[in-house]
Amino acid sequence: MKKISVFAVLALQVLGFISCNKEKGNYSYHPINEISFAGFDTINGYKASFGDTLSISPVLTYSMDAGGTHQYSYEWSVNQGFAGDRVISTEKNLKVRIDELPGSYPLQYRVTDLTTGVLFHIRTTLLVRTDVYEGYLVLNDVGGNTRLDMLSYDAVGAKFTQYTDVLKRLGSALPTQGQPYKVLCSRAIQSAFNYSDSTYGIYLLTASGTNRIHPETFSWTPTYDLRYEVTGDIPAGFKADNLRVDPQFYYLTYYMTSGNNVYNKSGAGTPVYNLPINKYVGKPLFKASPWVVSDGTGGATLFNMDNGSFAVTTRITATNVTDPTPPVAGELAYPKGNQLVWMDRSSGGNAVAIIRNPGTGIDTLVKFLPGANPTYVKTLNATDIDKATHFAVSNNPEYLFYSVGGKVYEYDLSLQTSKLMLDKSPAEISYLSFEQFTHTSLYPSTYGVWMRYLSVGVYDPAGTAGANGTLEQYGVVDANEPLVFKRSWTGFGRIVSVAYRER
Repeated sequence: MKKISVFAVLALQVLGFISCNKEKGNYSYHPINEISFAGFDTINGYKASFGDTLSISPVLTYSMDAGGTHQYSYEWSVNQGFAGDRVISTEKNLKVRIDELPGSYPLQYRVTDLTTGVLFHIRTTLLVRTDVYEGYLVLNDVGGNTRLDMLSYDAVGAKFTQYTDVLKRLGSALPTQGQPYKVLCSRAIQSAFNYSDSTYGIYLLTASGTNRIHPETFSWTPTYDLRYEVTGDIPAGFKADNLRVDPQFYYLTYYMTSGNNVYNKSGAGTPVYNLPINKYVGKPLFKASPWVVSDGTGGATLFNMDNGSFAVTTRITATNVTDPTPPVAGELAYPKGNQLVWMDRSSGGNAVAIIRNPGTGIDTLVKFLPGANPTYVKTLNATDIDKATHFAVSNNPEYLFYSVGGKVYEYDLSLQTSKLMLDKSPAEISYLSFEQFTHTSLYPSTYGVWMRYLSVGVYDPAGTAGANGTLEQYGVVDANEPLVFKRSWTGFGRIVSVAYRER
C-alpha cells in the first residue's frame, strides 16, 4: 500500500511538470518600444542657485520609434522627503525657475509611451544653493548700527567669497538695527523629529531687539522677533542680552539672558522660553550675570551677582537653581564673594570662568564642567589681565587667550604664565573667539580643522568706517610656540561677533 501511494504522488508531480511546460509555451512575447536617455548627468548631478533658471535638454532614443510617431508624456519632479514628489515641469526639455529652498534633492525625469503605457525614468541629484548657503557670518558695528557681512564658502571650489551687507544684498525686510551684540547660528528645532519652515536659526542680537532671519533667504517677518518664542507677560522692547546653545546629537537646549534673568527652552522640556530660572526654591529672583555655560543636556552654571557665587542646574526641565554640591575630601570648591569677569565653554566641554575679588582686584581662573564642581581654581598671574577686554579658551592645547588694546596674550594654565602672541597696535582687538562647529565628525578636513583656529577681529579707528576691520585666523601650537597665521579678510566694520552657518 505504501509503494502504491508513492507511485501515485510521483505520477501527479510528472503530470504537473508537463502541464507547467505546456502553459509556459502558451505565452506570446513581443518587443516594446524602449527609451534610452543621453545628455542627462547621473554622475555629478546638477547645481543651481535659488531663483535661477535650470535648463536640461536630454537626448531620447527610441528602439522602435525612430520617426517619433508615438505620443509621449513627460514629467520632471523633485523629491522633498516627507512631502513627497513635487512636479516642476511636464515638458520634454526642462527650463524652470528654481524656487526650492537650498539643499540637495533627488531630481527625476519620467517619460511615458502613451501608445503602450510603458513608463521609463531616470534620476540624479539637484543641489540648490544661494550666495549665503554656507559660511562665516560677521556682525559689524558701523557708526553705531549693525551690519551683517558674510564669507560665503564654496565647498566645491574650496574658497570663500566675501559679501558686504548681505541683508541689503538679499533684500531682507529686517529694519535697521542699532548697536550689535551677537550673531548665533544653530539648529532651531528642539527635536530631531520636529520639522518646520525654519529648521535652522540665525539670530541677531542688537540694541534694537533680538530677531532671527530665514536661514536660506535671510528674509524677515515680524514673527521672527524673539518675543514670539517667549510666553507670559512680555514687556515691550523685550530683547536678549546673550543667547547660547550647546548642541547635542538629539535635543537642543537654549539659554537666554535678558535684564539679568536667565530663561531656557528645550525639546526635552519647555519648548518656549517661560519663567526665569535664576532663583532658589522658595526665594525671589537673584540678579544673574549674562554669562551662562551648559553641557547641552541640562547641566548649566549661572552666576549670582547678588552674593558673588556660582549656581547650577542638573536637569533640562529645571525651573530653579541650586548651590553646587559641597565638595568632598580632595575636591575643590567654588570661590564666593567675587565678581564674574567672563565665562565660556571650550569645544572640549570644559568651562572657564574669570572671577575678580572686589577688595583686592586679584583675578582667579576657575575651570569646571557645566553643572559640576571645579577641577581648577588658581590665581590668574597674567600680564595686564585686569585691562583685558576679550577672551577665548582653546581646547587642545588648553590655553586662555585675552586681548589688551591691540595685543593678544596666551596664558598657559599649567605653567601659570602669559606670553605675548600678537601686537596689532595702534589698531585694536575688537573680537576674540574659537568658532563653534557642530558637524566636525562629518567634515573633519574643514569644520574639524577650523574649530581650532583662533579668530581675531582687528579694528583700525583711523581707517574708513565700514572698511577698517579685519578678520584673521591663527592655528594654535603646543608648547607656547608662536601662533601660525592661516588666513585673513578685510573690508569689515568693527567686528563684534562671528558665527558659522553650517550645512
